[in-house]
Formats: sequence, structure tokens, C-alpha cells
Amino acid sequence: MQFAENSYLHLVNDLKRSPQEARSVLPNSTKTEIIVTANYREWRNFFKLRTAKAAHPQMQEVTKPLLEELKSKLPVIFDDIEVED
Repeated sequence: MQFAENSYLHLVNDLKRSPQEARSVLPNSTKTEIIVTANYREWRNFFKLRTAKAAHPQMQEVTKPLLEELKSKLPVIFDDIEVED
């Protein structure tokens, strides 16, 4: 883990690579934070894709609660999106 971190920091700090590029040297399960901006149409498409049965289980873990939250705050926009079980 220390070697992976050192490699990441070397890529970012010394070689001036973007964090996205440098991330390739980290283990797959490394925690990351993302910020996403989209309009309502894009969010609707996102939820339809990422809550479907075929979506990755970890993505479903994130998107299903988020969809429920948005349904409670903006029902007119998101209430018709059904989550597949």
C-alpha cells in the first residue's frame, strides 16, 4: 500500500499527471469522492441505467438511496422511475 501511495504521489506531484490518470496505480477498492453535475433529464437517464438489474451492485448501493431521496424532494420529476429488484 505504501508503494502504491508513493507511486501515486510521484505521478501527481513530480510528473504532473492528473489525479484521474495517477489513480491507475492504486488498488481497485480505493475510496474516492466524485462530484457530478447534470440536468434533470440526464439524472433521470442516470437513475434508469444505474438502478437496473444489470447495473453493478456497488453502483446500485449508491444510486438507489439517492433516487429515493430525490423522489421525496422532487416527486414530480423522479416518481415514475421504478427500481428493479
